[in-house]
Order: sequence, then structure tokens, then C-alpha cells
Amino acid sequence: MNPNIDYVLNTFYQRGIVSREQLLTEILRLKRTLAIVSSYNDEKILDDKEKLFQLMKKNTEQELGFFPGDRDLFIKIFDLCRDVDLIEYTLEIYKNDRMGVVIAPSYLAEITYHYLENEDVKTILITEAEKHLAGLVALVEKYPNKGFTFTTQLYQMYLMLSLGFESYENVKVTHRSIYSEMAMNERFDYIYCLPTFGGKWDDTNNKYITNQTDGIAIENMLPLLSPLGNLSVIVPARITFAGGRIAKLREYITQNHNLDSILIVPEGTFRPYTAIKTYLLNISKISKSAVTIGTMGYENNKLTVAEQKAIPTIDFIKQVDWRVELMLSDDNENIRKFKSSNLEKVKLKNVAEVFRGKSILKKDTAVFGNIYILNISNIENGEIDYSDMDTIEEDERKVKRYELAAGDVVLSCRGTAIKSAVFAAKNTTIIASSNLIVIRPKEKIMGEYINIFLSSPVGTTLVKSFQRGTTVMNINYSDIMEIEIPLIPVSEQQEMVKKYNHELDVYKKSIKEAESRWATIKDSLYSKFT
Repeated sequence: MNPNIDYVLNTFYQRGIVSREQLLTEILRLKRTLAIVSSYNDEKILDDKEKLFQLMKKNTEQELGFFPGDRDLFIKIFDLCRDVDLIEYTLEIYKNDRMGVVIAPSYLAEITYHYLENEDVKTILITEAEKHLAGLVALVEKYPNKGFTFTTQLYQMYLMLSLGFESYENVKVTHRSIYSEMAMNERFDYIYCLPTFGGKWDDTNNKYITNQTDGIAIENMLPLLSPLGNLSVIVPARITFAGGRIAKLREYITQNHNLDSILIVPEGTFRPYTAIKTYLLNISKISKSAVTIGTMGYENNKLTVAEQKAIPTIDFIKQVDWRVELMLSDDNENIRKFKSSNLEKVKLKNVAEVFRGKSILKKDTAVFGNIYILNISNIENGEIDYSDMDTIEEDERKVKRYELAAGDVVLSCRGTAIKSAVFAAKNTTIIASSNLIVIRPKEKIMGEYINIFLSSPVGTTLVKSFQRGTTVMNINYSDIMEIEIPLIPVSEQQEMVKKYNHELDVYKKSIKEAESRWATIKDSLYSKFT
């Protein structure tokens, strides 16, 4: 941290100015006052403490609220902050803000370089520019002959960006939201957008295809592209595979625009704000013969494309979703065979009820409760251990919707590994925890058959392709409903399950006998030492 900024922050803390909003407000107040003094072109004002104090009150308090102190405090802070860089200061106070403003790492600005190097790209729109503060100054200075427009919906950030970039003639700052209609006459050769992930937006008129912030942002950005323009937008994983209105958004993009590429953003890019998996979509108006898919890496302080392949556009638009991992694994023999097989396939939602278990806090567990809780830790090697489950004390009617029934398939949706098993009937009430997804088969399909498929190489790959998290798994039950599974006659399912269980028993018996034999041999050999 810059020592001057550290000293300034400590001074604010000592005076009870501690929240990020307060800290930003006061630096804005001081910088605004300094700008007004500079406009007077009279440095004598700086020597008149009372006049300087009154100038601040007259020109900032209506907009920023009352200054939380007296004249002497203001003069002290004013002297401290005169030479503090506003952008650097803002970065410092927001860099570890887990719940508020997302500050993207500076290396993400490299995404834009590929487009901005093009001489035909003259106008650039960067939305919610406060999220890109770490690389914004360098970007503007790298391309001084291009015109930048920054947007922000936060008034404080609008003031900060306006003051921070007032000396750059090629920068314009506007106060507007990207989640409502963008009434802008200008069209842009390049747009860089990092919208809020998964927020819900009030769309009472159903004007937008989706009601989620990231989808609405995309819809609002596309009309702002110039005829040769490009949009780079970073989105959460579910945009690439979720059904319903999100699926309609994907269809809208492929039918009305051109999806140039989908790249997986490096893991951990947005920590500590979020650990969800994110993708970079590059969209244009110019038709291209292929869509590039791949993964980005981060090595030696540089963004790299670690893996990529081109899919003919005519083939890509036939895809139901944009699951990059699945497309990249097309070279995998099992996936290729599964996709090209003539077996009838159905989505799980059409042959099973799918729901997530109940959220149970550790403090809610009881030593001798009447309701047993099935968790991920109770599943090992495809089987459930019923001997050591947590319990809670609860009215059975309140947890009835989470109660497990014989034949239910339980699938882990959190943690670091994919686990699944089939629930067997018990004489006690057992419910699934929120770390598990429950798949309850209907008449056309058996739970044991579903479990065999999910634990197969193909099934595991399909489940992983719905992963919303990075290192820690995060799978939504609504996504699992979209998995396709081969539908074979129930009689064939029964035969497959019977053979599977028989061979599993043989395997376990063989392992047990081998372990027993090995233990006997070891004891015999070790006994010679005594």
C-alpha cells in the first residue's frame, strides 16, 4: 500500500470514518474542493483556512452530505489528501470488498487489446467502469487516440471516475445503468462488459428475454454495437447451459448476431468476490465460418489461451447449449459415441422429479433427534453408510418434502468430488441435506439405472459440464434436470442393474478375501520377529 494512502486511511479511521462509502465520500469532497480552488486560479485561498472550509461546505455538502468534523479536521485531511491519487485510493478501499464492488484484476484488461489494436476500432464503451479500475488508467494511456466512454450506475463512482479521469480528453464518463434501456445515440466499435452475476431485475413489462442482470446487460449492449462492432462480456457458467429464458437468450444471440468465441476465464479470477466459473463471450454482427471455444490461462503475468478448437458455425448453432467442456471433450471416444448413438435419449426432468435437500446448520443438529440427515460424508464408493448420520429434532410434517424414498438417487452438488448412490428403504425418517440433489425416478426408469449412468465416464463428464463453481463443486439441481440419459426398456434396465449388482458383490467379496489373506500373511511374517 502507498504509505500516504495508509496514513490517510488511518487518520479517517481514528475519526470514526470507516465504511467504504464514507471513505470514498470524504476523498471525493476533498478532491472536489481542490478542483474548485484550482478553477479560481488563486492560491491564496489555500492559506485562508476559514475561507477554504466555507468553500467546501458551500460546494459539497448539498451533494455529499455534511462534513463529519470541524474546520481544523477538514484542513488536516485536506493537506493530507491533496496529493493522493484518487484511483489508487479507491482501489485500496475496495480491493477486498467481498460483498460490494467487484474489482477485476488488471490482467483482464488484456482481453481488450486484441480488439483495440485494430485501427478501425475508434470508439470504446466500458460498462460499470469502476470494476476495471486496476487496469483502466493503463488502458486509456495505451490508446490515447481512441475515444473511451465509461458508464456506472453508482453516483459515488460517477463522481470518482469523473474526477479521476478529468485530465484525459479521450474519456467521457456517464451515469447510467446497463440493466435498463440504454438511451444512447452513439454506437461503439468495441464494448467490454462485466455485469452483475445472477442478480434479479424488476422487468414487469417483460421487455427482456431474461429477468437476470447478466442476460439483460447483454440484451442492452448488442444494439449499441456499430456495424463492425464487437462485444466482450464475462458471464457465469449457467449462461452457457441453463434452460428456460436463458436458453432463449442463447437462441436470440445465435439467430441475430454472431458468437465469435467462448473462452473459460482462468480459475480464481474474481476471488474473493466469487468462486463461480465464468466465461468470456465475444459477440459481433459479422458472420464468421466458425466459433472458437477454449480455455484461458494466466502465466507469467499474461493471459494465454491454453486450449482451443474451432467449431463450424453451422454445426455450433445446432447445439442446445454452449457447454465448452463438453465440446472440448468431443475427441473423447465415449462422449462421441454417446452423442452419435441411435439410443433414445430423454432429459432427466421428463422421467424423474429432481430437487435439492434441506439446509441444515450444524447448530441445529441434535444428539438423539427423530430425523436423520444424509450428507455427502455418508456416501462412499457409490454406497450409503447409514450407521453414522447426524440427526435433528423436528416435526416430520415440516421436512416431508425432503424425505428420501427407496430408489431415490442422491448426487453431491457441493464439495470437491462427484458422489452418487441409491437410497434403500429404512424404518426411520431420513432426509437429504442441501449438499445433495435428489433424483426420484418415475415409472419409465429405475433409480439404480440412473445411478449406473451417472457414475459412468459419460455420465460423470455430463455432470461436470454443469459445474458452476471452480475448485469447489457447485451444481444446481435445475441444471441436472437438463441431463440427457439413454432410455431403454425397463426389462433391459433391470437386467443391467442385476448384472451390475452381482459383479459388484463379487468384486467386494474378492477384495475382502484378498485383504484377509494379506493380513494373515503379514501377521505370519511379523511373528518371526518375536
